[in-house]
Amino acid sequence: MKHRIPWTSAHLILFLTWLFYGMYYMTRFNFSAVIPLLRADLGISNTQAGGLMAFFFVTYTVFQLPAGYLADRIGPRRILTFGALVSITGNLIFSQGSGYMVLSIAQLINGMGQAMGWSSAVKMIVSWFPRSQRGTAIGLFATCVTGGSSVGIRLSGFLGDHMGWRSSFIVPALMMASVALVFWILARDHPREKGLPDFVDEAQLEQQIDSDTRSRLAVVLTNRMLWMVALVYFCFVYVQFGALVWIPSYLKEAYAMSVDRASTVSFFILLPGVFASPVGGFLSDRLFGGRRKPLILLGMGVLSASTFLLSFRLDITLAAIILAVVGLMILMPDVLLAAYPSDILSRKLSATAMGFLATFTSTSGIITTPVCGKIVDIFQSYGAVFFSFGLVALAGMVLTFLINEKKAQEGR
Repeated sequence: MKHRIPWTSAHLILFLTWLFYGMYYMTRFNFSAVIPLLRADLGISNTQAGGLMAFFFVTYTVFQLPAGYLADRIGPRRILTFGALVSITGNLIFSQGSGYMVLSIAQLINGMGQAMGWSSAVKMIVSWFPRSQRGTAIGLFATCVTGGSSVGIRLSGFLGDHMGWRSSFIVPALMMASVALVFWILARDHPREKGLPDFVDEAQLEQQIDSDTRSRLAVVLTNRMLWMVALVYFCFVYVQFGALVWIPSYLKEAYAMSVDRASTVSFFILLPGVFASPVGGFLSDRLFGGRRKPLILLGMGVLSASTFLLSFRLDITLAAIILAVVGLMILMPDVLLAAYPSDILSRKLSATAMGFLATFTSTSGIITTPVCGKIVDIFQSYGAVFFSFGLVALAGMVLTFLINEKKAQEGR
């Protein structure tokens, strides 16, 4: 007989993880809103600004798989908290930097800390909710991505315009430190740590994993479906991270907005994503019976079409509407793709498998930020950037057709 974790326990963990990982995004995309201020103060180009974000993604990539592996081995609570401390350190160093070298080192440190967040956070969620509610739970949790990034962009833009760009890295870091303390005190890795039974809805799949003679890392790295999901995720995140980093600069330069106003508009554009993730997760659980593929296809298709449209010079009202659609679609597929590791390899290997996927997504982040900056410098326009987003999203849509969900649904 399937059991349910009491509402107060499971949803407390969901809220704490949501709040904590939202702070991760606030200390990651605080950079994007102040790019124009950094360029003016330090005399760097768009390519160099994109390079700073690429430095972030170098360590973010390298530490993804080790962080996921450690979250499975010693628990996500420890890894999430330690990652936050490292990220806080990187933000504070960045706030005091004046030379490109110091800023680059700070970004490397921040990327290392941020790498410990996503896999560990998803591991927390899937450990506290049954398989039948997995998409919905991850969807609710993932609203922190839009919430954290949009609030982070808005807050850093406001602070940067009124108190200088350095404050945009100090204030979010201090906020993250306070949330980390609360999370460490109240959160626990598994239901059994609060005297509750673990789930048995993946017993057959977990038994198959336990009986496999290969190492658990080898089980993850040789899974063909996971590789296909990783390629789709690469394409999706190329567009997601590129949009999150460059939309504020696009609004400022294409429509002559102040940094404060551009960050405000970005906040409202990204806000609809708060609704996209739980709706997408709920529909995949209930309407599609645990299938993620149909909604991923829809999301990638709409994302491709909307970014293609933004490659044209548009009236600000129409551009804002299309950007709001982009704000919806840069989150919904993320939730569904993030559910695949535990769907394919159970809770037991969910963090390691998510770390494998996140290696691809962060590699995409290394590429997208400097490439987009270079495109802007060459063409002196953001139209070519959005056109490239449309092409990459279309490639991701084509690759999605190759994902075979049948084995995962059958627990094999």
